[in-house]
This record gives sequence, C-alpha cells and structure tokens, in this order.
Amino acid sequence: MNKKNINLGKILLTAVAAVMAVGFMLPLLWMVSSSLKSSMQVFESPFRWISDRIRWDNFMQVWINSELPFWKMFLNSLTISCISVVGQLLVSSMAAYAFAKIEFKGRNIVFMLMLVTMMIPVQALIIPRFMLFHILDLYDTLWSIILPNFFNVTSIFLLRQFYLSVPDDIAEAALIDGAGHFRIWGQIMVPLTKNGLISAAILAFINSWNEYLSPLIFLPSTKNFTVALGIRWYLNDTAREYNLMMCAAASTIIPVVVLYISAQKYFEDGIATAGVKG
Repeated sequence: MNKKNINLGKILLTAVAAVMAVGFMLPLLWMVSSSLKSSMQVFESPFRWISDRIRWDNFMQVWINSELPFWKMFLNSLTISCISVVGQLLVSSMAAYAFAKIEFKGRNIVFMLMLVTMMIPVQALIIPRFMLFHILDLYDTLWSIILPNFFNVTSIFLLRQFYLSVPDDIAEAALIDGAGHFRIWGQIMVPLTKNGLISAAILAFINSWNEYLSPLIFLPSTKNFTVALGIRWYLNDTAREYNLMMCAAASTIIPVVVLYISAQKYFEDGIATAGVKG
C-alpha cells in the first residue's frame, strides 16, 4: 500500500469522525439554542438556531426563581457528589487493596460474590433502602443519597486492577521494613495508582451528579431537590416551560464538562490501562 492510499484512508477516517462528532454535538447545541429563546420559539418551524432576541434573562429566571431557585438545587447536587466521591474513593480503594494485596481465606470467592451484586437491579433495593432510611431517620435528607454512593462495585473492580499492576515485591519490602497495610495503602499504592483514582473519581462524580431515581424517591421536599429533579420540575402540569428546562439542563452540564476537561489526560490513561492489567 503506497503513501497516497494511506493518506486517503486517514482523510476518510477523519471525515467520518468529524461527522460523528457533529452528530453527537447537535443535541447539545440544540439545548443551548433553546435555552436562549422564549417558550413559544423552542419548537417553531422553520427552526432557527439563533432567535431575533437572545433571552439571557432565562438563566437569571432559573437561577433565582422565587419558588425553586436553581442555585440551591445546584448546591445540593454539588454537596452530594463531592462527599460521595470522597467516601467512595476511601472505601473502594481500601477494599481494592485488600482484594489485590492481602492474602486471606476465601478472598476470590468473596470478590466474585461482590461482582455478582452488580447484576442486582437498583430498583430491587429501593424498598429495603426506603424502610432502612425511615428507621434511621435519614429519609428526606441528603445523607440518604450520599451513604449508598460510598459502596460501588465498579469502582472497587477498577482500582483492584490498578493495584494488581503494582509488583508485590514493593508491598513485601515495606512489610519487612515494618510498615502496616494501612501505611502501604496510603503511602505506596495510592500515589502509584493516581490515574486509577482520578478515573474512579470522575465516574463517581458523574454518577452522583446525574442520579435521578434515588432523589426522586428519598428527597420529596423541594428544599432538598437536586439538579436532576429541578430539570423535571419545569415540565409540570400547569406550564411546560421548555426554554427554562433547557437553561437548567445547560447549567447542569457545566461541572461535568469542566471536570472532564481538567482531568481528561488522567481519565483516558486510566481507562486505557485498567483493562490490560491484572
């Protein structure tokens, strides 16, 4: 195959990738366009990407809404997501270290049983969680959403793969020098698997930020609404304000986009290498 054919192939692949990228971006662009229109202009025909009057005041109306201010829902979601990420990384990284580096009887059986729990539908656990949180007086509090996020099998599996990639000789040398497992985990394993921790943190944040079912069940009070519930609130029975809903949706994606762009390198390296280690 000559150089000309190779260049032609690259051009075709680039063109296909560009078309797919535009296709993925269209819903996002439509959302931003609709957020800057009046409610009547959202579904007007023929469609216009930019209206005659750009309604920047839509965002102001959403963020400082007297009945349900979006800034408070944004703060609730940010609190839930940040605490969930910290708790999940602590629990998952310690559990992953135990499964990867500590020899104990039945380790593989316990790990396989834990993986089996991934096949249990989330909906099947709603009623037991509902009863438990009522007993613990956690119902209609942010902790009813935060605490279950501390335990995530996917995060444990991902971090275990990274810990398995660290040579056992390093941990054994530290044990000989008198270091305990907690010190080995905190001072050796965590720094050596930074990419894995960042990847797990991004996935944990996105899952917590986008969660809809649990807040819908466990957070009935509007004061505890998250951004996912807030977006749906604009489609009530009395008024379907699609433009305001698009404003809320556009505001919601900002933290996810900023987080991914700022940690893109670590995330891509972490996901790319996690599947080949073990």
